Amino acid sequence: MSSDLARVAVIAGGLSNEREVSWRSGRRAQFALGQAGIDATLYDADESLLDRLTADHVEAAYLAVHGASGEDGSLQTALDLIGIPYVGSPPASCHLAWDKVVAKVLVERAGLRTPAWAAISARSFRELSPTQIVRSVLADLGLPVVVKPATSGSTLGMSLVSDAADLPAALVRCFTFGDVALIERYVAGRTVETVVVENAEGEPEALPPAEFANPGVSPFSFEARYSADLISIALPAPLTEDSAARVRHKAESVHRVLGLRDLSRTDVVVDADGVPWFLEAAISPGLTETSVLPLAAAEVGRPLGNLLGDLLATAKRRGAGRA
Repeated sequence: MSSDLARVAVIAGGLSNEREVSWRSGRRAQFALGQAGIDATLYDADESLLDRLTADHVEAAYLAVHGASGEDGSLQTALDLIGIPYVGSPPASCHLAWDKVVAKVLVERAGLRTPAWAAISARSFRELSPTQIVRSVLADLGLPVVVKPATSGSTLGMSLVSDAADLPAALVRCFTFGDVALIERYVAGRTVETVVVENAEGEPEALPPAEFANPGVSPFSFEARYSADLISIALPAPLTEDSAARVRHKAESVHRVLGLRDLSRTDVVVDADGVPWFLEAAISPGLTETSVLPLAAAEVGRPLGNLLGDLLATAKRRGAGRA
């Protein structure tokens, strides 16, 4: 880990529905960096951010902003404009991963398995025949299906629909979090998350996959996803050696296909045959007590602060190369 990081920023908060989760990630990043001997300043992603980063002569930034502004490429574009190097994917790749429909199209084109799906816009649902749309979706995908916003995170707006009569309400709920609903055929199996971190040569390397389960509660409950007493995490995930290798390979492949950089997280469901099905990718993995990145880093004996410090040092060098 580089010791020449003097002015480091951890950027968190913002105005999305995931602001509080982002603050938890940001505080965890700041604390971990401090344990590694790196004095990091925590910044809110508000209207004063760019002026403060410039005035403070920040050398590199770690982005812990979850939700649209932190993961759709907007913040990354702004930092590029003012010349602040940062850990994470460039704006174009952020756009690809943030839009789950686009990500699924690219993953499918690369020959990677993902559940059958359909995308419906709020406008088409309002202006066309909702009954016919629902009927057509069910005829194509069957039941059960998972409904989720095409551009959102943290399980917000997600529903598992097992009864056809519940699909219209699930779509309406979904549209409160985004303009496009992604409807996926439900694949039964283990929900597994895998973090990928690039090595010194810039090659993606998957950390041990983790299985997440919510015994007795909705698998798409926002509260359960971030409450340690409501979620069960198995790391490494209880998979066969072959299946675990396939999951890691898939996460590394998704990282490459979407053009991601530094680190990412890929979510899959592993079916009864051990086959991983791509669900979505995240360019800003969380750092809360129920997030896989800190747990997986600890599993391989790599302190979180050292890992983040290495990534910040790489970002700083990348910025120096552009100067």
